Amino acid sequence: MIKFKYKGKKVCINHIDCFIKPFENEFQLRKIYIQEITDKKIAFKKIHSSDKEYFLVIDAIDYKKSKRSLFFDTILPIQSILLRKVLEFKEGRYVLGTDFFNYEFIRNKEFAFSGLIVDEKPTYFFNNQELKELAIKYLEDKRIVPVRI
Repeated sequence: MIKFKYKGKKVCINHIDCFIKPFENEFQLRKIYIQEITDKKIAFKKIHSSDKEYFLVIDAIDYKKSKRSLFFDTILPIQSILLRKVLEFKEGRYVLGTDFFNYEFIRNKEFAFSGLIVDEKPTYFFNNQELKELAIKYLEDKRIVPVRI
């Protein structure tokens, strides 16, 4: 967990069980994950639309804990910060390492997806200070809105 203050608000960067996946539309997502949605095991947010819609699928328990946090005003999933960094790369598969875990991202011409934990050697590694700097950069840029909880 990386904690810092930004414009008087308490911000936390943390690993949250989630992944990013493209679907044709929200109906397709609901059709595939109907049991998990019915049992309230997952929550989802649309994060990008183009030919396909990209959804952040989040573990419901992690999402509720983050949403109701009394200690932080904003919680940034580490995957959303890394996602914004991957969007600066060319198309391909990347493994980004952090002090938390190594995350896989697949960059295509439209967007990037995955964000799953993998046990591979990272293509790029970001320490906590670099993650904090990336988060501040994205929070300051009004055009880039990282996925916040």
